[in-house]
Amino acid sequence: MSTAVETGNPPQPAPGGPPPGLVVVGTDGSDPGMRAVMRAAAEAVRRGAALRIVHAVRVPTAAPPQHGDAAPDPVAQDAGVRLVEAAAAQVLHRHPDLSVDGDVAVGLPGDVLLDAAQGAELLVVSSRGRGGFANLLLGSVARFLAARTPCPMLVVRGEHGAPSDDGDLELDGDKVVVGIQGEGDAPTGRAAYAEARRWGLPVYAVHAYAWPGYVGMSGPSPEDLKAVTEAHAVCLDSALGQVREIYPDVFGTEQAILGDAAGTLVSATAGAAVAVVGVRHRNGLLRHWVGHVAHTVIEHANCPVLVVPLT
Repeated sequence: MSTAVETGNPPQPAPGGPPPGLVVVGTDGSDPGMRAVMRAAAEAVRRGAALRIVHAVRVPTAAPPQHGDAAPDPVAQDAGVRLVEAAAAQVLHRHPDLSVDGDVAVGLPGDVLLDAAQGAELLVVSSRGRGGFANLLLGSVARFLAARTPCPMLVVRGEHGAPSDDGDLELDGDKVVVGIQGEGDAPTGRAAYAEARRWGLPVYAVHAYAWPGYVGMSGPSPEDLKAVTEAHAVCLDSALGQVREIYPDVFGTEQAILGDAAGTLVSATAGAAVAVVGVRHRNGLLRHWVGHVAHTVIEHANCPVLVVPLT
């Protein structure tokens, strides 16, 4: 069950052309939620896409269970509509030509946003919402979505990369950082290079690796260390070879580093405008699993994080 929210400037297809792309953003009315809305608006403007603002209204479960779910609280639903209307008004004040619509849906935030992201080109969420217990819940929503999102998802962390009061987006960093594990991460590399082109920034690609075996008290010999380093450098170069051909106008540097992958990538996000990580969708008991590296970057990066789904 959902309620469409009139914003005064709904998405309109260009005459004779395809409908615009769609950027979806979830908000709960908190300050971090509004920063996510304004970042999503800036992303939509940059992409020539429409913006959809989504709010989830929770429904308490009735007791006993056989009675089914309780009906949505009309007061909460009306409050959600007003919240989305207010958010859309702020967006249109700063971006009057942007196509904006809204939706208030009944359900858990993660499920609502997952449904809304179907067919979108970007989903935007905040990593933190209201304080206290709800603060933890919204963080868990970002992790829930990272494991399932059907499209790239931008996690807005704190005030990093948030637009100013006039709506202009001034990026805090001077590069796009991307973590590359191997050749299967080519979609992650493409997303990073596309992001870099969109913002006119260079790419810094990082491939971190562990020493492959036990070497005793003395550690690896210089020859062994050189051979392993060269092998991983070749792996990184191979993963990004076709990506560089697709984006010849984007400057990129690459580095294979011996060290913990999660810690190395988080350290590399210092001074970055956005970090890009790939997440493989899993089935069965592992369907909730994001992966240690992606989880750590989403939680601790010094910049917004773009999560790229890998099938």
